[in-house]
Amino acid sequence: MQYRKLGKTNLQVSAIGLGCAQLGSSSTAYAVQIVHQAVELGINFFDTARGYRDSEVKIGLALEGQREGVYISSKTGAKTRDEAWQHIQESLERLHTDYLDNCHLHGLRDTEDVEIRLGPGGALEALLEARDQGLVRHIGCTSHTSRTLVEALQRFDFEVILVPMNIVEREPLAELIPLCLARGVGVTIMKPVATGLLPARLALKWLLNQPIASAVPGATTLEELEEDALVGHLADLTLTPEEKSQVAELRERLEQVRCRICRECEPCPEEIPIGVTLGTDVMYDHYRTMGSEAFRSFSWSQAAMERDLKRREQLVAAIQSCTRCELCEERCPYGLPIMEMLEDVVAPMQDMLNIWRQLAGA
Repeated sequence: MQYRKLGKTNLQVSAIGLGCAQLGSSSTAYAVQIVHQAVELGINFFDTARGYRDSEVKIGLALEGQREGVYISSKTGAKTRDEAWQHIQESLERLHTDYLDNCHLHGLRDTEDVEIRLGPGGALEALLEARDQGLVRHIGCTSHTSRTLVEALQRFDFEVILVPMNIVEREPLAELIPLCLARGVGVTIMKPVATGLLPARLALKWLLNQPIASAVPGATTLEELEEDALVGHLADLTLTPEEKSQVAELRERLEQVRCRICRECEPCPEEIPIGVTLGTDVMYDHYRTMGSEAFRSFSWSQAAMERDLKRREQLVAAIQSCTRCELCEERCPYGLPIMEMLEDVVAPMQDMLNIWRQLAGA
């Protein structure tokens, strides 16, 4: 495995890390197996969050006795100092550790959100206090939009960032990543395979040619994990002419398909969470990547299944209530056919619901 320095921190992180949102979907036994195999494959950087269902609990169980050999980055979506402090304490307890290598302000949305969380009484105060006490070693921030992270870096000396970037979504290369390189900020990448739209090996190889520290793809199965991790073992990351051609073709084909989760299209009058649905729906990614039968037979977490069933019933009903007012498409800066894209997910999601109902009744 190739290891890279995480900005100006002293952490040498695996070029391929593990994004842990998917761990909240599978059974505890299978999630623990995923983490153990990740360590065996040389992965030492685990990106989780308090909001990823029970992934922190599963990581804590899996890494018992191995804490000093790995780096754990978690997140708080809290707005206030008191709430963030509570989140940090809960994350430490769930992870069975007395410190986090990094803690992010999770999902900064816009200028107003940055002002609140970095202002007086905001969540950043808790992270600073936790760092002073040795509970958090480094402080970072995440966002789905590069411009928001640029604003955050102009306000505070964050040490690590997490941002979407892949063959299709290259916005961070324009301003954000050069700023990070100039300031010694560690760059980590989420959505490296565009939530399952891109072939993992090619997408990760392309990313490791960019000026980043670590890409953190999620892995639902042991097979996906191995495919991802082995890219970090490649002795030569140079893209072949054929691979360069594939990258260009994928970028052109998916440019008008991939949602960037910028949320410029929202709010929807029918309250459809467009960005989450089209850009970062983990469970739908499972279904699309695995196929119906493998999805049915997978070792799902009962709690995750029950939670998704209720939420997805509401989501499908909301999409079906769409009045085709066209507001979302008028607002979208990427010209995506949003209404058509939402219609296309209804049938697969209905199949998911049928599977959940059958499993719940078994």
